[in-house]
Amino acid sequence: MNQPPPHGWQQQPLPPQGWQQQQPPGGWQQPQPGYGHPQQQPPKKSKAPIIIVMIVVGLLVLGGGLVALFVYLDTNEDGGTSKRTDQLPAVCGNISEAALAKARTTNPNGRGSSERDGSSGSRTTCAWTQTKGVDGSGKRTTNITVSSNLKDAQKEYDRLASQAKINLRQDTAQERPFDGLGDQATGVLRETTSAFTEIKIVVRKGDSVVEVDYTGWDAGIFSNKKPDFAEFEAAAKGMAEEMVAKL
Repeated sequence: MNQPPPHGWQQQPLPPQGWQQQQPPGGWQQPQPGYGHPQQQPPKKSKAPIIIVMIVVGLLVLGGGLVALFVYLDTNEDGGTSKRTDQLPAVCGNISEAALAKARTTNPNGRGSSERDGSSGSRTTCAWTQTKGVDGSGKRTTNITVSSNLKDAQKEYDRLASQAKINLRQDTAQERPFDGLGDQATGVLRETTSAFTEIKIVVRKGDSVVEVDYTGWDAGIFSNKKPDFAEFEAAAKGMAEEMVAKL
């Protein structure tokens, strides 16, 4: 026998036999008791701008590094050429290999050398450049002119010394005597606003006159720099002394 429902409660009638509770349309489900709508989360910020900035900065740093490396390699490139076997005039042999190594010009330059005789005497030019893998970076050139058997060596000496000063006057030229070198010797130094440096030493000994023309610059970190003057002058003077000593 069925018991009556407790006071205040009403028994819900059962659905007719063969009927089912209708499901929500379209696959929707009724919310379960005790659950509400899920809490919405704020959208996450994109990291794309930060990544792009980092890539750009990296490319700039890499590009700057490559430029610096290129400039460094270009500045410090070996200034020489492959060793030549050019035969120079006999008087050029007065300059020793040690003196040429000190001047960093051990490569004989046959094209820049010559020898000729004239009514007023003989004139010989000797030229050297740098040897690749031997004389380092930067730039050095040596040219030595020997005038022998002159009828008036004093006149030729005065002419060459004066010409050296005129040629170098466009920049800052300094002149000084070299006592004890030959019978008479004058040095003219040319310093420019760039790294290029040139020294000419003109020497008279008897009926001969010698002119040493030594030029060059050194390689710095990212640009050329002036050579050490004491070493530069010593190299030029050493070659002048050797040439004069054997005349």
